[in-house]
Amino acid sequence: MDQIDHLSGIAPDTELYRIRRERPDFVDGTELCRQTVLTPAHGFDLDHALRAALAVRMARFIGREDLARTYDGMLANAGATPLFSGIAAGSEPGVEADGFLRAILRHADLVTKTPRNNTRADIEALEAAGLSNPQIIALSELIAFVNYEARVIAGLEILGEVE
Repeated sequence: MDQIDHLSGIAPDTELYRIRRERPDFVDGTELCRQTVLTPAHGFDLDHALRAALAVRMARFIGREDLARTYDGMLANAGATPLFSGIAAGSEPGVEADGFLRAILRHADLVTKTPRNNTRADIEALEAAGLSNPQIIALSELIAFVNYEARVIAGLEILGEVE
């Protein structure tokens, strides 16, 4: 069982579990993607604690407290500072946050809450705040993954109710 099975309530003896395993590339690929975006070997100066805090924050904004708790565990393992704990809780950081971090939070919140409102100007704002292209790509991958995972879990929960 993987995290998606667990959070969507899919048991190994169900038809839905077997159906997911008919496409192992999706099951294994999702797990590999989780590792790559949350704990990459090269983080491009977006450390694991920041990534975990952002994942918790996004999961909470989406309404997936179960997923947020999973990412909370990652945050604890990565070193939850008061700043990162506040970010995870959905708070706006105080004076300790620089423009770089504020831009990251603004972008993650925007894409998670209102993705259709994201424009080229928002990417340019990340660049203006000092994010490099690799950092923008890494941030985008993280945002996309957390939102993807939350939606897959929700879809599987619905399918599980029909089964």
